Amino acid sequence: MKNLVNRYSFVVGLFLLMFTTSSQAIPAFAERENINCNSCHSAVPALNGIGRNYKLQGYVMPGQQRPARPNPRGNSNVLESILPISAGIIARPFDKKDSGETKVRAIHEIELMVAGQIAQGFSGFIELEAEDEDDFDVKASIIQGTFSLNSALNFQVSRAPSFYFDPYNSYTNSRRVTINRNSVIDQSFGGADNDSSLRRLRQNLTVFGKANNFFYGLSFSGVANDNEGEDASTVISRVAYEFNPNFILGGMYINGSCSMQSAGGKNIGDPCFLADRDYSRAALDVEWVSLNNLIINAVFMRSNDDLIGGNGEEANDSFYIQGFYNLQREGRTLVTPIARYDSYEISNGLYQIDAITLGVSHYIRQNINLRGEFSDLSGEGPIADDNRFTIQVDAFF
Repeated sequence: MKNLVNRYSFVVGLFLLMFTTSSQAIPAFAERENINCNSCHSAVPALNGIGRNYKLQGYVMPGQQRPARPNPRGNSNVLESILPISAGIIARPFDKKDSGETKVRAIHEIELMVAGQIAQGFSGFIELEAEDEDDFDVKASIIQGTFSLNSALNFQVSRAPSFYFDPYNSYTNSRRVTINRNSVIDQSFGGADNDSSLRRLRQNLTVFGKANNFFYGLSFSGVANDNEGEDASTVISRVAYEFNPNFILGGMYINGSCSMQSAGGKNIGDPCFLADRDYSRAALDVEWVSLNNLIINAVFMRSNDDLIGGNGEEANDSFYIQGFYNLQREGRTLVTPIARYDSYEISNGLYQIDAITLGVSHYIRQNINLRGEFSDLSGEGPIADDNRFTIQVDAFF
């Protein structure tokens, strides 16, 4: 029965994918606002200043007042008359690690996104995805609803990664410009956050906003990968200051507990089975944008996790610095070379792992991106040396 439901869900997802694309094959937000993707993105999908403000305004350009149920595309599609709909296909025709076999992932992932204003002051975002490693079972990856009094005061409910509310690019998986994820969001470190990482989903109650050049965000959340937010005790905080549109300095702090009563401690072998485990994450981040389209951002984070059994704690550091450059013509990005260096610790700093990622993106059209990427991992202890080469095509409609 479960397999039948999953197959049916996948068919429905494909049906929506086929019948919600625009005739010009332009993503829904760009078409609605009659702008190109580079207006809001420094390099798709990373946001620039205009894109950050658009997100903070609840998917409305500053100063615009839209009717409660707009019909921006001027067609008869009922769903599109309520909210913009976009879909994407991600293909990996070549994916090879030294530690594994060559993979031809002709269809790696399918995404369906519905986002925009629901009514005056209310906006929402829903993302459904189906991936090859999950047998293309359709899952709701992100769900959020936001009430905005103004750009300085927003209230959000979500099942999303830790920093989904954050309009900046340093801690978010959905706006990364590389195929491989950076160590700060991808590692579980000591494992006290339900043996999960910052990019994993959790239940969140969030207040956030931006006043002048200062951004703040505060979430009350459950542990990662706990669908019901049971015994929630995690507090996620974020601040950032824009000294000017091209230089941003920020930081974040997370403090929480994985309880024996929560999803992390119900079975032998769960990360919090023997005792409650506290954890924290503290980080500083910087983003700098040059006048000639060079973007650099860096993050340093310290992770503290109670040991299994609750006796003592371990501390691990992680760091990455990333840069990419947009080669443009007539205001449209054509090619973006990318480089990142990662370094992180495990086992209370006993082992250090380093990685170099080099890639290039070619925007065939503003909504079709061909990527090639190579990464080299230098491991220690339980992490073995490895490298990976991937070719990926992202097409969004």
